[in-house]
Amino acid sequence: MHRPLFFLCTPGIVSELGDLVYRTTDADGEIHVYEDRRFRYLTFGNAVEQSCFDPVNPAQLQHVYTQAMMLALLLHPEPRDVVLLGLGGGSLARAMRAADRRLRILGVERRAAVIDVAKRYFDLPKGARFGVICAEADVFLEGDSGGRDLILADLYLAEGMHPRQLATDFLALCRARLSESGVLVVNQWASEYQRNRQALGALHEVFEGRLIQLHVQGGNILTFGFNGGLPTLRRDDFFADAQALGLRLGVPLQRQARNLWRQNAEVLGVGRFRGHRVL
Repeated sequence: MHRPLFFLCTPGIVSELGDLVYRTTDADGEIHVYEDRRFRYLTFGNAVEQSCFDPVNPAQLQHVYTQAMMLALLLHPEPRDVVLLGLGGGSLARAMRAADRRLRILGVERRAAVIDVAKRYFDLPKGARFGVICAEADVFLEGDSGGRDLILADLYLAEGMHPRQLATDFLALCRARLSESGVLVVNQWASEYQRNRQALGALHEVFEGRLIQLHVQGGNILTFGFNGGLPTLRRDDFFADAQALGLRLGVPLQRQARNLWRQNAEVLGVGRFRGHRVL
C-alpha cells in the first residue's frame, strides 16, 4: 500500500502490515510484530498500528500525531526531564533521544511483554539517561517525586484510548508531578464529540484554562496543559525552532508548529497568560 512520506502510518485500521515476525500473549491479550519491505509495526492483536518503525531511520517518527507531540520540547523553556506514559514501540523515546541527548527520559509501560518487544524489535534506547519502568501509570505517578518538565500521556489499549487517561483525578496527578513550568501533553481520539467535550472540561478544570490544543491529521487531538502560565511565543522564532528540530528528526515539524499557531492564534497572539519565551 502506497503511503506518502511523513504520513506513512496515520493511526487507524490498515489492510496489510506485511509478514508476522513475532507473536506473544500476556494477560491483556495479543502482541504482534509485523514487517514489510521498509517498516516494522507493533499491534495489539488487530490491524491498528500502535507503533511504526523504520530500522534505517529509527528516530524518524512515522505517525503525524507523534511528530506533533515533539512540539512540547519548544513549549518549555529548558526541558531536561521527560516521562512517557505508555511506551509502545518506543517511538517517542527514540525521537526524544535524537532531539536532545541531554534529556533524561523515562518510559512507563504497564505490560512487561510490550517492554520486551520494544527492546527486541524496536531499538529501544540504551544508556544512563534512558530508563523504563513496568507499572501502571497511576501507580508510578503516585510514587513519583515529581519535578518533571514534560509528561507525555499516550495510553492506549487494543480497542482504543485507556479511559483513565482523561479522568480528572488522573490529570490532576499528572499536574502534581510537573515542575513549576512543566507541560503535560495528552493524546486523544477526536471521534467521540461528547466524550471529548467532557475531556476538555476536565483538562480546563485541572489546568485552570492554561491549555492549547492541536488537531492533527488522522483524527487525533493533542492537548498541552501548562503548570505555569501559557507560553509567550515569538511566532517567527517558534517556526524557526520547529524547522530546525524537524530537520534534525527528518519530519516536517514546522508544518505542525504553524497548525498549532493557527488553531490557537487568539491565545498565543494575545498572550493573556504570561510565561516563558521561546528564544
